[in-house]
Amino acid sequence: MEVIAFDEAWARLERHLPVQSTAPISSWAYTHPRWLAEDVAAAVDLPPFSRSMMDGYAIHAEDLAARTPLHVVADVRAGDEAPGATLAPGQAVRVRTGAPVPPGTAAVAREEWVEAEDGAIRLLRPVPAGESVQPQGDDARRGDVIARAGQVLDGQTQAVLRAAGVHECKCLGPLTAAILSTGSELVTSPRAEGCLAPGQVFAATDAFLQSALGQLGVPVVAVEHAADDPAAITDAAQRLATRANLLLLTGGASVGDADYAREALDAIAGGEVLFERVFMRPGAPFLARPTPHGFAFGLSGNPAAAYVQFHALVVPFVLRWLGAKEARPFPLTALVEGEVRAKPVKHTRVLRGHLHLRGATLVFRAEDRQSSGSLTGLVSTNAIARMDGDRLADGQAVSVAWTRGWLPSLGLV
Repeated sequence: MEVIAFDEAWARLERHLPVQSTAPISSWAYTHPRWLAEDVAAAVDLPPFSRSMMDGYAIHAEDLAARTPLHVVADVRAGDEAPGATLAPGQAVRVRTGAPVPPGTAAVAREEWVEAEDGAIRLLRPVPAGESVQPQGDDARRGDVIARAGQVLDGQTQAVLRAAGVHECKCLGPLTAAILSTGSELVTSPRAEGCLAPGQVFAATDAFLQSALGQLGVPVVAVEHAADDPAAITDAAQRLATRANLLLLTGGASVGDADYAREALDAIAGGEVLFERVFMRPGAPFLARPTPHGFAFGLSGNPAAAYVQFHALVVPFVLRWLGAKEARPFPLTALVEGEVRAKPVKHTRVLRGHLHLRGATLVFRAEDRQSSGSLTGLVSTNAIARMDGDRLADGQAVSVAWTRGWLPSLGLV
């Protein structure tokens, strides 16, 4: 059985990203984070007219340091049309924040910079040219590219598109996922305390898989469980692979005589298995292959190991598939808090831990218990780190990724 390095596993995944269709998305409808398939150009100037940035008075260039009163000839609020007449020397127009300024405006004298009385104002100080006026098209001109393919479309980006008059854009199409957890030992529903039979454990992995995929905007259309029966597992895998773009099969990914994940994935048409064992710890038994409708992964049946596999390779793969061009494993760098030592091995170790800010510095502290048999630490875990040697010194730089909130780690939002 071929065992490949972590970086080779990622390289093979990159080369086999499924082709994804595009779909039009309204900038006026709520959507899960999606990724733009095309550049987006402004449909109107931003702002669409020259406007006041403060409450005050629009004045002419000759009056920026006027010592004589200026006659107020109009009063304009946000939503009003701009006065048609060009502002002349000696005149002023009262404007509110966001209101259009009349032609000929050189600056807006703020409310607190003037003294108003009997339909006129007197400047209390000179006003700089351009003060509190945003010219039409200052932010973007009609036709300017305001968002690039591969950037995230969320509420923040939608706000920009709406303001620029863009009502629809093309994004890569949504994905769906299905989860198949295997193992005769799994108990898949609540039971009275203490009622587990010998050798049984409660099914846990599908809980964080479904939650994480949902936050990515990938709905899980089915969660099923199967006992260690090769025919039942193969039948379920084939069926689910036709219902969803992404199939996550947990359990049975190793080489024991009761491990049937490889057999089940082989029965699905679509392409050869890209790898079945990766030099990583935990989670070395790891299957990946294309399917007719997308892709399938065979993860460890151990929840802690599956957590590492999922966040180290599956999440960046799914993000790239969704259109996030910059997605990759361990995209951030942090400083290690506290020394970490491990036995010398050739594996890439993936450490679970907590990522936080110390001042302006991103800091990673590894969990004390890194064994794949230790699951309780996931309550506070929010990140993973890559360790390629047998020691990380306190203060050493290390590559990390968020596991709760990966969009910030990609610089996407």
